[in-house]
Amino acid sequence: MRILLTNEAGCFHPGIIALAKELCKHHRVCIVAPLTKQVGSGHSLTVDQRPLHAEQWYVLDNVKIWSVDGTPCDCVALALDKLLLNKPDLIISGIDPVNNRGNMIYTSGVVSAAMEGAIEGIRSIALSAAVDNEKKEKSYRRIVKFVARKLEFLAKNTPDYGVLNVNFPSKMKPKNIVAVPLTDGVLDNEYEIEVNPFGSTFAWLKSPLMEFGLDAYEQKGDLYWLKQGYITLTPLKLDLLKGEALTALQNAGIKL
Repeated sequence: MRILLTNEAGCFHPGIIALAKELCKHHRVCIVAPLTKQVGSGHSLTVDQRPLHAEQWYVLDNVKIWSVDGTPCDCVALALDKLLLNKPDLIISGIDPVNNRGNMIYTSGVVSAAMEGAIEGIRSIALSAAVDNEKKEKSYRRIVKFVARKLEFLAKNTPDYGVLNVNFPSKMKPKNIVAVPLTDGVLDNEYEIEVNPFGSTFAWLKSPLMEFGLDAYEQKGDLYWLKQGYITLTPLKLDLLKGEALTALQNAGIKL
């Protein structure tokens, strides 16, 4: 199987390197990922007049690595259009060292990169995990072993023109895996504000956290099952259309 790997943490991040080392044992693997961290980049593409700089690295045996000084979506779009000789059979985005659960998927570069692949009609999977030390490859060992073992199952159950969002808890229970919906929640976008001596205001966005009420656990969505030690699978579709709202709007009798 031809597999394209990308992420938002950078092309040399231990998560993507561990994944590449494991998957290249039985598959043709290529990494095209950002040169530097692009956390929270969402589905952004570089569309101004700044050119993207792509560079090939020879670090791993049997794995081509391309760095791109752009977003995760830039990486996937450029890879599919120019960098890859053949269209991949599967795109895997991750491993993100923070769980992409609930509404965090909307700002996640990992999920968005997978979505970019899905737009092109390629089966795409987004992987994220709660790990103890994101800077060590061994923190991802249990995850990459699982992915390699269950790759055919995951690829087969990835929706057409959609993404399979896979989250791994901090402590996995043996053989516990469940298909669940996203948890409804609110992104807590908190900023740190400072004013310099000349009166200019500067703002830094802190790491967004999910603010969940007690009812979040009653939803029995991905947050609940991750807390129980389950691996969660959530199929996501590209079509954001709200059918009932469209019908109500069509029946409203719009007049100009």
